[in-house]
Amino acid sequence: MAREQPPLETKGLTKYYGTHLGVGELSLAVNRGEVLGFLGPNGSGKTTTIRMLVGLLRPTSGEATVLGYDIVRGSVEIRKRIGYLPGDVALYGERTGEQLLRLSMRARGADEVPELGRELAGALDAPMDRPVKKLSRGMRQKVALVLTLAHDPEVLILDEPTSGLDPLAQRTILDVLDRAGQKGKTVFFSSHVLSEAEQICDRVAILREGRLVAFDRVEALRERKYKEVTVAFTGDPPELEGLDGLQIIWRHENRLTFRVRGDLTQLLNRLGGAHIEDLTITEPSLEEVFLDYYRGVSG
Repeated sequence: MAREQPPLETKGLTKYYGTHLGVGELSLAVNRGEVLGFLGPNGSGKTTTIRMLVGLLRPTSGEATVLGYDIVRGSVEIRKRIGYLPGDVALYGERTGEQLLRLSMRARGADEVPELGRELAGALDAPMDRPVKKLSRGMRQKVALVLTLAHDPEVLILDEPTSGLDPLAQRTILDVLDRAGQKGKTVFFSSHVLSEAEQICDRVAILREGRLVAFDRVEALRERKYKEVTVAFTGDPPELEGLDGLQIIWRHENRLTFRVRGDLTQLLNRLGGAHIEDLTITEPSLEEVFLDYYRGVSG
């Protein structure tokens, strides 16, 4: 049986600005019904990648497809079918959100605004009745999100979608993206707010200086990294120095905190004969995983 082509796929996608590398040899595939977090700090290549995917930048080399269309030859078809939110939203300032919504739907061949558009505007408390130029940055972002999502696109490509939003609106849009994935949509969104990706993403891709350094499930990335272990002993702690992959980071009387990479079996065997009062094992957060990768620390 032939493999179904992923709704979004890149193969060796590369962009140079003169001699400066924007994105290098990016290869990834995002499946139907998947929410992918595209992570990295400013300047890591997230926006460059997104602009190539929607046909606003031409790649130097490599290729990519969205909904089966080549990003160079089929960019017009791609933009008809996806929901795209740029990181630097620019809207007609004299128009209201409602006018822009009707205009965007007519551009897509629809005479009426679908009920989804009304629901999104209500859920986000977007001020659709006021001229855009009179809105704050966060309010403009809400209007832009309604325009992006109202036509119920099969693929969402969003550059920092929660930027400028208040916490309640951030939570609302994350819930919308989560439900979109559950309904079989493909969601590709960039962020430097790692807690967002941790909440809703099936997988994350981490960029470092334009290159992909990790691409996996959140849980799998955590498993590759260290675990933090804190042990309180009723007596003297056993000798733990020299265990592979163990680094003691804090010691106070009969309490030890250390980081362990890899299998915990060796550590647990060493602790087996000790008198333990309390023991906690903590998984690293996605933020800690990200920082580890971005420093170039191997796991």
